[in-house]
Amino acid sequence: MRTLFLALAVAAAAGPAFAAQPISIQRFNSEDAAQVHCPLDKVVWLEPKAHLYYYRSSKHYANSGTGGFVCRGDAIKAGAKAGK
Repeated sequence: MRTLFLALAVAAAAGPAFAAQPISIQRFNSEDAAQVHCPLDKVVWLEPKAHLYYYRSSKHYANSGTGGFVCRGDAIKAGAKAGK
């Protein structure tokens, strides 16, 4: 039982550290460049540290210095979730 508790404690401690890692996928400086990369997908704005992506209709779209334009499918595969 003590071993199980210790294992759970270690896993809980490692979880937030893992989640804090920014998403590492190819980001583009323009919507057009991203759209060339994925012509059949939607282009979204990715906030890699927050693990969130935003559609063009969002106030967060293209509204930070740390984000970039990516293909929605790539963002989802990397573990990003849709923001509001």
